[in-house]
Amino acid sequence: MDSFPAFVPLTGRRVIIVGSGREAEEKAALFTGAPCQLVRLPADERALRPELYSGVALVFIGDCDPAYAEAARAAARVGGAMLVNCVDKPALCDFFTPSIVDRGAVVGAVGTTGRAPGLARRLRTEIDARWPKGLSWLAELISTMKPEARSVLPEFDARRDFLDSLLDGPEAAMALDGDVQGALERARETLRARESSPR
Repeated sequence: MDSFPAFVPLTGRRVIIVGSGREAEEKAALFTGAPCQLVRLPADERALRPELYSGVALVFIGDCDPAYAEAARAAARVGGAMLVNCVDKPALCDFFTPSIVDRGAVVGAVGTTGRAPGLARRLRTEIDARWPKGLSWLAELISTMKPEARSVLPEFDARRDFLDSLLDGPEAAMALDGDVQGALERARETLRARESSPR
């Protein structure tokens, strides 16, 4: 593994995109509906002010000349930005932007450490075609049931088995179809049956 895949929480965070053009617009589109503050800066002298980057989680510097990209990256790092990505300049990147499959709470990412973005896009397309659109609802079902299962099934293995069983049962199908409330009711019935069964 040449690079470690990680997910950066976005809630309440700031993300800065420097520059314009197709690359900058593609980066901005990634954050549509995300719970972060997206800031757009032109690729000029303003984006070279370190104080603009204080507390920023992610910085994307669009495709621009190498000297400017390096100066903007330096300003972001001095200002305290957590991670910086310079489009098409791997040597200046703290991270690489993967091809993303977005299902809300469920996110898939394919990366090639910047070596073959076309391959990453192709694999993303294949995953996108296979993953059900309702995966976020299924994640919501599991997230809601976790604390309830913990109170009824204190043993880790029993709790994990129960939650895993929801992924293969009718509850999953209901959630994937958007009937999260119905799935929750059925999951709670299953949990009550587990509680009353002899151990």
